[in-house]
Amino acid sequence: MDEQICSLCGNEGICARRIGQFRCAQCVEMEQDGDEVAPAVPRVYVVVPVFNRLHFTRDCLRYLKAQTYQSVQIIISDGGSTDGTPDAVEAEFPDTVVLRSSLELWWTGSMALGIDYALKHSRGSRDCVLMMNNDTQLPVDYIETLILCAQKNDAAVGALIVDSLRPELILDAGEFIDWKNYSFPVKTSIELSERFYENVDVLPGRGTLVPLHMIRAAGNVDAEMLPHYLADYEFFYRLKRKGFRLGVCYDTKILAHIEETGIRPTTGKSAFRKVWHEVFSRRSMSNFWDHWRFVTRHAPNEYRNNIRFRLIKRVIADLTLRTPARPFFFPLYLLLTSPTRAWRAVNGQRRVFSRFAVAFSKDGADVFCRPRLIPGIIRLPVYLAVAPGPIKREHIEENGLLVGELLQKGILRQLRCNGWYALNTIHFGDGAGSKELKQLRTKAWNPIAKVGRTVSWYVASRGTGAAE
Repeated sequence: MDEQICSLCGNEGICARRIGQFRCAQCVEMEQDGDEVAPAVPRVYVVVPVFNRLHFTRDCLRYLKAQTYQSVQIIISDGGSTDGTPDAVEAEFPDTVVLRSSLELWWTGSMALGIDYALKHSRGSRDCVLMMNNDTQLPVDYIETLILCAQKNDAAVGALIVDSLRPELILDAGEFIDWKNYSFPVKTSIELSERFYENVDVLPGRGTLVPLHMIRAAGNVDAEMLPHYLADYEFFYRLKRKGFRLGVCYDTKILAHIEETGIRPTTGKSAFRKVWHEVFSRRSMSNFWDHWRFVTRHAPNEYRNNIRFRLIKRVIADLTLRTPARPFFFPLYLLLTSPTRAWRAVNGQRRVFSRFAVAFSKDGADVFCRPRLIPGIIRLPVYLAVAPGPIKREHIEENGLLVGELLQKGILRQLRCNGWYALNTIHFGDGAGSKELKQLRTKAWNPIAKVGRTVSWYVASRGTGAAE
């Protein structure tokens, strides 16, 4: 006999261990008589989807085991870990339920598995599920605070989310959906007097408490529709459309390791493979198919087709304008989206080529010694084909030439990066030293060596803040 907390009613007392759990004498008697025991304290089923990252899971379990609220059942829902997570958790935390899968379930599948367990084993009408990520840190009264807030406001309740590295930085104080612009604004500040905020559209799946009666009415998270990202938004938006209240409790907070988040959307030019993963990878927050399905199910009719068009446009723009394919597609993009802007761009290029033609008529082939005078649209292929590249002092002296003398004659110029030079001319005549100069010209022009030297010069110039 041990002094424990009854896992059904939450009362303290001398409890009898039955099937690995504790029961107080009253509950044992009721069970023996065949009576249904209605727990006086809501049972909280903490569902933690995991896939590898055992160190995070261990830390998360320690935070959960330290909670002041006692009527808790922790469920580790493993989505196919390969690092021994299920066995390690069972050995180190024997009172934790571990649900295993031989398949890689991703977040939604693992969460759905844990919620199904809670629905099957719950015996109280006020029981709840706490949706939890393992890469989080919790104060000891986290569950207790959320339970009180959920009961007071009859709502599914999330908490203030802050950065684990900078706890003073609020990451999430409420989340919304702007259907007109198809964006997901986040509230990141609170007033001193604010304790509960309910004007949200969705809640995150990280640290949110949901009464089980809401899930029974609206359904579980939809792993078939959204295997990973957006599944929590879809779930909570469905709850809200069913008429249930959603809110954020500012009396407690959860610390999130945001550096562990999956593929984030980026801007600017990038490698084709990276952009492709941003658009279509299951780990990407901007996965095209996830957003398409989410919009199809929940977007208001007046915005749905417009959002679909924008999603398609975004994919095309990302794959053509943010990748090395940009030079080929950008003119066409201008022509299709903005004829006026395209005409201005054509006129701009015409002026650039005119200036280049004037420079060429004046200096002849020496114009290629200054690559910045070459029109940008053809600069790279022309530079690789005919222009001499940067050279270092040792390249010059290897040919028996004197740097100072060449600088004085104007044949050479010093680049704004110590030790690097460039030819001012490719015409040397037939005088003394012309043979050595022609060899130097060939060395500077050689396309294979030129690429390596250009990269080396560029890195050196970036390091010193200089560039020509």
